[in-house]
Amino acid sequence: MFTCRRLVVFAALAFPMFACARGLPAANVSNEPPPPLIEQELGPASTLVEPRAQELVRRMSDRLAAVTTLALEADETYDEVPMDGPRQQLTSVRRVAMRRPDRLAGDASGDARNGSFWYDGKTFTAIDHEQHVWASGTVPPTVDAALDWVFGQTGTAVPLGDFLYANPYERLMSDVQRGVYLGIHDVAGVPCHHLSFEQATIDWQIWIDAGPDPLPRKLVITYKTEDEVPQYSVTIRKWNVAATLPEALFHFTPPDGARRIDVPALAQAYRDEGRNR
Repeated sequence: MFTCRRLVVFAALAFPMFACARGLPAANVSNEPPPPLIEQELGPASTLVEPRAQELVRRMSDRLAAVTTLALEADETYDEVPMDGPRQQLTSVRRVAMRRPDRLAGDASGDARNGSFWYDGKTFTAIDHEQHVWASGTVPPTVDAALDWVFGQTGTAVPLGDFLYANPYERLMSDVQRGVYLGIHDVAGVPCHHLSFEQATIDWQIWIDAGPDPLPRKLVITYKTEDEVPQYSVTIRKWNVAATLPEALFHFTPPDGARRIDVPALAQAYRDEGRNR
């Protein structure tokens, strides 16, 4: 799971809410070889993952996989480290709605982004409300395929996207090398199981509701191989796993005056914005 960093490009404005295709928030694609493992003898099947931590992630995954409709709202905080300026902590509010197997929609608003996305089983569309531009592409008819398409087209992963796949456990745990259970800790008034995991390029923590419904409540990722070691944090403060979602929610109508551009152009615009901010 979780690699990458910067929430930019198409997926950043489109998928405000998710984790990663093989990693959490998005990042720029690089041709550089991956860094070495924490220790050469550790791999994805590491025995240094506590069974209790592993089981709690599996239980959460099974719960998410069983959901047919969901709606959530989250508060997101992330570090932005400009090339010629001090570190900034930015925030945003993210919302997402999903109806399996082939409907997805969401939006984001905050310090550095204002965008929405729609997936209707055939077409994925994202709009940047600040620049008044939108892009669209034909996508295979599953949520998993839509998430993979975003990564394939833009080189960017989808923040919190791992929670939406048909098998969240595999997405989250495939690259974990160490994992521990830290106890019951509070997240916005909700007692949660607090877990901490280590991978080659990141450390990540997750808080899972300790009540009868083991949903994820908070996620923190530390990008330890990035300059300045930035962090990404998201607290999911509202869950509805029995949401009634109208069909119109998943369909895009271009607003008056909005300009259509192709996906690579939108991706490049956000890369440039990230460099220049």
